[in-house]
Amino acid sequence: MDISSAMQNQIASVQSAMSMHSLQQSMNQDGATVGKLLEGMEETSQAVQEAAGKHRGNNVNILA
Repeated sequence: MDISSAMQNQIASVQSAMSMHSLQQSMNQDGATVGKLLEGMEETSQAVQEAAGKHRGNNVNILA
C-alpha cells in the first residue's frame, strides 16, 4: 500500500496532536500551561546553543 506525502503529513500531524494531549493529561495541565512550558524549554535550548557559539565542536576541558 502506497501512502502519499500529503497523507503522511496528516498522519504525523494527528500523531503530534495526540502526543501533546497525552502530555497534557499526564501532567494534569491545561494547554496554555503546557505551551508555556514548551516555550521555556525552547528558549533554554536556544540560549545553550548561543552560549556554545563558535566554540561548539572544539576542545572540551574535562579537568574543570
